[in-house]
Amino acid sequence: MAKIPIKKIVENDCDINFEKEEEIKYLIKQSDSLLFDQLEILRGEFSVHIPELILVLAKKNPKQEDQLKSLLLNGFTYNGVKYVRFGKSASQGKDGITAFVDEKIFDELYMITQMDIEIDECVISKYEAQRCLPFSSCTLIKNYIPNIVIIDEYEKVIKNQYIRYVVNKKREITDKVSGEKKIVNVREIEEGYHDIKLSPFDGCGCHERGFSEKVQSGLGLDYLPVGSQVRLPFMKGYSVYVPFKEMFKEMGINKIKDVYGNWHDVSDIDCIWNTSMFKGHKIFKEKYGNEAWNKYVETLNKYQFKLGISKYSHHMKDINIKARLNFQYLQCLDLWNDSYIKSFHEKGEKYDILSPENKGKIISIAEYTTDLFEKIICGDKFYTYKFMGINDTDGYEPESNYLKAALLNDVMLKDPAIKQFIYRKLKKYIREAKLGKIYADGFYHTVVGDMVGYIQYAAGMVPVGCLKEKEFYCDTIGNGKTLSFRSPLVDPSEVNDVNIVCNDLTKKWFSHFKDQDVVMLNMYDLSLPQQGGMDEDGDAVLLCNEPTVVSSKINKPIIIDIEDKTTAKIKPYTKENLVGYELATRDSRIGEITNAATSIENKYTTNEDVKKYYDDISSLLRVIQGKEIDSIKTGVRWQMTSGIRKHLKQLPWFLLYNYPNKLKTYEKLKHRNRSVELPEDKVKLNAYRSPSPMNELCEYINAWEKKKLIWDNSSIDTRCLIINNNMQLNDKKVIKEVRHLINQFGIEFRELMKLKESDDSETDCIDILIEEYKNKLGGVPGVSNKEKLANYVIKVSYLNNSVCKHLAWFGYGEYIIENLKNNSPVSKQVSIKETPYKTSDSYEYLGKYYIFEEGNTNIRQ
Repeated sequence: MAKIPIKKIVENDCDINFEKEEEIKYLIKQSDSLLFDQLEILRGEFSVHIPELILVLAKKNPKQEDQLKSLLLNGFTYNGVKYVRFGKSASQGKDGITAFVDEKIFDELYMITQMDIEIDECVISKYEAQRCLPFSSCTLIKNYIPNIVIIDEYEKVIKNQYIRYVVNKKREITDKVSGEKKIVNVREIEEGYHDIKLSPFDGCGCHERGFSEKVQSGLGLDYLPVGSQVRLPFMKGYSVYVPFKEMFKEMGINKIKDVYGNWHDVSDIDCIWNTSMFKGHKIFKEKYGNEAWNKYVETLNKYQFKLGISKYSHHMKDINIKARLNFQYLQCLDLWNDSYIKSFHEKGEKYDILSPENKGKIISIAEYTTDLFEKIICGDKFYTYKFMGINDTDGYEPESNYLKAALLNDVMLKDPAIKQFIYRKLKKYIREAKLGKIYADGFYHTVVGDMVGYIQYAAGMVPVGCLKEKEFYCDTIGNGKTLSFRSPLVDPSEVNDVNIVCNDLTKKWFSHFKDQDVVMLNMYDLSLPQQGGMDEDGDAVLLCNEPTVVSSKINKPIIIDIEDKTTAKIKPYTKENLVGYELATRDSRIGEITNAATSIENKYTTNEDVKKYYDDISSLLRVIQGKEIDSIKTGVRWQMTSGIRKHLKQLPWFLLYNYPNKLKTYEKLKHRNRSVELPEDKVKLNAYRSPSPMNELCEYINAWEKKKLIWDNSSIDTRCLIINNNMQLNDKKVIKEVRHLINQFGIEFRELMKLKESDDSETDCIDILIEEYKNKLGGVPGVSNKEKLANYVIKVSYLNNSVCKHLAWFGYGEYIIENLKNNSPVSKQVSIKETPYKTSDSYEYLGKYYIFEEGNTNIRQ
């Protein structure tokens, strides 16, 4: 489908006519969704291209507001077809994207997404987020709608919790310009005991084994997934496999009552979901009363909706047990190094950051990452293969032709195209390490509530559950102390210290959780609101049991938004009010808020008053961030004050590596200041240096890179391996024409890459470009045989290293692999197999062990 910047539409007076060559620049790939399936039903046939929908990119820009308003009210014409505003998902809203639909099908498609219930008035932001749930990408499970029972949402109160919270106060201030005194409202942080309302199963439910089997079959998995994130109209949540029929039987329960007062035989139920998952509960209840669910299912069937799965639990065999941390997590830990702080004060002394005696906690964590990169730089085959993305050659198909080629013949590791692939990836990982992406023990898990408590509640009992306060259950990383992180993380109090436990009840009912990335939370603490106001509808946390990380937890009272259910006002559901909603929800300030917090967390001070000031700002930013994340649904946003925003003017030095242009500016300003004698004449830099752990990590990676990254730029001419040597490929006219087309492809390919990196457009349609050039190459006179043409393309691409090789590898890669098989001895093939434990000849990679063998091994064909 097409994704077009508003600038392009306005330039063409809202009447665009694109030729194919121009259109390709704006085509993007989209995964399947409930919405696309409805379009196919309306269309009556499958289509690779989705002509009925166009995405318009229009990020918040006051200069474009009038043009955007006109576009939203009146639509535009594209290649002779009129398109009108249809809606946007929550993620599209944050990116400034709105979907426009062919006017001819607007009314019918809109009523489908409303599930036949027209709305007179509502909280527009909330309703639009719910109506547009079918936009979400998902895999459709055909011919299966489970038998679902909807129960009420369970809420409880956690008594007497000591927390930090935001209060509104009136303060007298003096205007800096006029000197006038005035009273203003300010937000301040206070601490104290509060009773906190909690929804322990917010967004999650459960299902029986048969549901998991249907999902396994529909997704083509080789294991039974215990968890699935479900999508249906007005339905969103995470459902986990629980043997509730057996549990109810043991409890003496054979019927349960739904939220509408209807009783259901347990033996007939596939899923027990709740009103926090069923976003349409209130709408359908008001319309149909106790027939609400029956009418919902009737409408599902009327429009032939399919069950969507947008996420599912992964098996340990497919997961590395070391994950990369990030700067948000690291800067909220106590990783400060006294030696580094001392060097900051004693600037005249030379400080060797690579010296073992200066090693702080953050460098001790980072050494695993730099040691791994060194092995790749030094050409260690095993680590190079793993870094390229090769998991296990026993039953796993390599994901790309680069990987297939490297496995078939290790000489291909020196192929110029493959060397470039490895080099680019390694440089990217090294740059990201400077930003905190370093490996540590642990990995991400999707959170669900205490399912024993959930079943007890479904049975009409007071839920007790199987876990106590501060206890989590998962059967993947081992019992004991663990830290739980969730992005975006702003304040140190969001880092959650928990105990991973196993008990008689978890063993009895949840042994099937073994080896899957699902973690069950308890019903007795504030883990959900503590970790960014987390829901259980598919949210994930990084569970990290790295000893240095666990021991570095900062003890700070949890900051809670005690008004987190505040929403915008109910308004008439009109076109004008929809436009108002659209204009107000075209950007995301999450990055700005995180950067402001990062600027504060990396500042160094010994002044206790300043420390408290920073602590309070950090806590306030946590609440502002929560409001921002939910704003597309609630319509409520809090602005950062000018006092907080000033921290964005100077970022911590390490963060500049996330903004190359700002880093260049920093270096220019620094260079300019060297020639300025008087301090007052020096230009203020756009970043500050401090002895923070993140700046220490960045300096360490820079020093390590300078010392260790000596890259071997040599490559091998692999043409004798990747070309069919039995073919005559010497026709100069063919070579000339093929070279011309490859060069043209290279130009367009680079343009697409620039477009993808720009702020106002992107494309995933390299495959479309490749197909276009394959068609052009098919018209080259004098070579009608496809295999011969492919070999000409491969040969010409390898005439010298400067020629673009993407067309050869991505357009004719199957011929490269076939030629390589025929030209390589079997003894050149390699095997990588995971072993469950460490042995004398095994290799460790990201927490797992592998046997690496070369020669006389056949990879999967």
